[in-house]
Amino acid sequence: MKSLSFCLILCGLLTVAYMKCGGTSDAKPANDEIRAIVTQVKGAVEDHAKKSYSVFEPHSYTTQVVAGTNYFVKVKTAAHGEFVHLRIFEHLPCYGGGVYLHGVLQHHEVGDSAVDYFDQNMNFDEPQWD
Repeated sequence: MKSLSFCLILCGLLTVAYMKCGGTSDAKPANDEIRAIVTQVKGAVEDHAKKSYSVFEPHSYTTQVVAGTNYFVKVKTAAHGEFVHLRIFEHLPCYGGGVYLHGVLQHHEVGDSAVDYFDQNMNFDEPQWD
């Protein structure tokens, strides 16, 4: 019952903030918070792509509030306009926080392609909570 009440309150607050409950926010330019989050998963992205990036600059992002936050981030990976899109999950502080890479979409070469929701496409290693 407490969980249901919490979810209803959270959805009400998000609606007041002009967000769709469970939907993604409008795209925003990357800020220092997003740069810090992306820096934390850069190694996992390079492992997944099997290459290293000399350029790794967050460009824009959207968020989705779930039992934590999904960040969908467009990251520039080459000087000539190559991008990857990342799906990054951040646990709620009550579950220990933590940032985890949940997905990578590669081969985005058009600089104006919008970042948006995409399904998780990776196996990931993170704590399981009951």
